[in-house]
Amino acid sequence: MPISSLTPLPPEQAITFLEAKGYRVGFAWQDVWEAEHAVAFTVAKMMEVDLLADVHQSLVTALQDGQSFAEWRKGLEPLLQARGWWGKAIDTDPLTGEEKVVQLGSPRRLKTIFDTNVRMSMAAGQWERIERLAPARPFLRYVAVKDDRTRPEHLAWSGTVLKVGDPWWDTHSPPCGWGCRCTLQQLSAKDLERNGWTEAAAPPPLDPRPWMNSRTGETIEVPAGIDPGFAYHKGKAARTASAARQLLEKMAALPPELAATVADPKTLARQIGPEFSRWVDGLDLARPRGEMRPVGTLTPDVVHWLADNKPDMMPDSGALMVTDKGLAHLMRDAKKETQRLLPADVKALPAILAEPQAVYFDTQDPALLYVFDPPGRDDKLGKIVVRVNFATKEPGTRVSFRGNFVTTGGLLKPSDIEGHPRYSKIM
Repeated sequence: MPISSLTPLPPEQAITFLEAKGYRVGFAWQDVWEAEHAVAFTVAKMMEVDLLADVHQSLVTALQDGQSFAEWRKGLEPLLQARGWWGKAIDTDPLTGEEKVVQLGSPRRLKTIFDTNVRMSMAAGQWERIERLAPARPFLRYVAVKDDRTRPEHLAWSGTVLKVGDPWWDTHSPPCGWGCRCTLQQLSAKDLERNGWTEAAAPPPLDPRPWMNSRTGETIEVPAGIDPGFAYHKGKAARTASAARQLLEKMAALPPELAATVADPKTLARQIGPEFSRWVDGLDLARPRGEMRPVGTLTPDVVHWLADNKPDMMPDSGALMVTDKGLAHLMRDAKKETQRLLPADVKALPAILAEPQAVYFDTQDPALLYVFDPPGRDDKLGKIVVRVNFATKEPGTRVSFRGNFVTTGGLLKPSDIEGHPRYSKIM
C-alpha cells in the first residue's frame, strides 16, 4: 500500500485558509509576526490595502487553477508595474519616520511571495487532514530535499519520525524558513514497518539562539536551523485563528444592521474568550505596539438606538475592536487604584461586552458605556468606554481607518451613572 501523500489536488483546505485571511499592511516583514499570518495576508512595503487585496486574490486564483510561478508572475507583474509598485523607490518608514531606499517588486521578490504564501497555505490547510487521519496514521516524518540548496540542519532532521502530537512540531513544522522546501509524510505503524523506519526515541534538540527583532527591540530565542518568524506551528496557528475570530474580522466590513444579526454575541464571546485571554497575557502593556483584536459585536438594540437617536453617529461596522494601547488605558487611566480595572476584568472583556449589566450613551462626551458588575467590588460598577467610528492606524503604519474601539474604562459608584442626566440608557 502506498504511503499517504500530503499534497491533495486540488488543495481545498489550503484555498479555504488563504481565502479567509484579512489584510495587514507592514513596512518590514517583522511587522507581522509568526501566527499573525494565520489570519492576515501581508507583503512587506505594500502599504495600500487595495493592492494587497489584488495580490491576495491572484494567489487564491493561482491555487485554485494550479498555476505555476511563471504563470502567476506573468499575470501579476504588469499590474504591479502599472500601479507603481516595482523596482527601487524612496519610502518613509512609518515606525521611525526615516526615508529609505527600498526594493518594491522584482522577480526575486515575487518568487519569495509566491513560494512562501503557497507553502504556508498548503501546510496550514493540510493540518486538518493530518489530524483527521491521526488515529490510523499517528506518525509524521520530516522530509527534506537532499541537494546543495538545503540547509544542513534540515538535512539532519530529514527522516525524523515522531507522533503527530509531539511538541517538536510546534516549532519545526515546514516550511521552516525562507525558501524551505521541506515537507511532512504521514504514516501508519505498518508504513514504518514496511520501510524499515522507526519512531525517534527523542526529537532533535532545539538548540535555541537569541535573535533581536529590530522593529520592536524584543529579543527572542529561535531554534537553530529555523529562520526568525517561522518557529511556530502553521497548522495549529490556522486552527487557533478560530472561525469566531475570522467572523468578527469579516463583520468589521459589514453594515452594522447586518453585522448585529449575523451571530449571537454571547456565543461569539465564549468562542473567542480563551484566545483573547492568552493574547492579553502575552502583551507588554508598558510598551504597547498598537496590536488590535476583535472583541465583540454591537447588538441590534444598540444599533437601533443609535439609528433612532444619533443618526449622525451610525457606526460604519458592527464589530467591536480593541488595541493593546486601549487595554493599557483600561488599567492605568484612573489615578486612584480604587478606580482602576484589574487584569481579570480586561481578560473578561469579550464576556462583558456580550452580556453587560446595562449600556448607556454619554451625551457630553459621545461614546457607548458598557456597565458591568465587577467581582469582589460590591460598592462599585465597572465601565467600558466604546467610541463609535473611532479613527486609528494599522500597527507600524500611517494607514488610518475607523471602527468601534474600546478606548478606556474604570470603576465608579452606581450613583455616578444610574439616573444621571448625562447618560441615556440604551438597554
